[in-house]
Amino acid sequence: MAALVVAFGTFAQAPSYVFFRTEVPMDRAALKQVVGQVQDIDPLAEVFYSDDMTIIQVKRGLVSDAQIRAAIAQAGVALRPGTVAPAELAVTVTDQPPVYLVTNDPAADLLRYQAAVAEWNAAHPDQQVSAVPTHVNQ
Repeated sequence: MAALVVAFGTFAQAPSYVFFRTEVPMDRAALKQVVGQVQDIDPLAEVFYSDDMTIIQVKRGLVSDAQIRAAIAQAGVALRPGTVAPAELAVTVTDQPPVYLVTNDPAADLLRYQAAVAEWNAAHPDQQVSAVPTHVNQ
């Protein structure tokens, strides 16, 4: 019975995303080292990066932020303190319709998107956007 509870607990742990900001943009060699170090501690982890190579996003399993931070440091990449909230990464292009930003909290994602749509629609009555994200319509 105990093994079943442990197995179910492990299965119930959904992967989550964590974002880090680097002190300076990484180069491709540093990125390769980061991916290797992170996957050494979490073989199922996926590592993503921003176009400007200053944001590292990790889709992790059971490892902590501190463990990921230590792995990135071992790769020789200096990080700013703390993690980055997904809302801080929102697209800041002006005068563009809202973009649905996917994080590990679907309810908050939807509320944030709907608030942005309401603001957009109020400011652009001739360019209305649906408050229901496109991926929900399909």
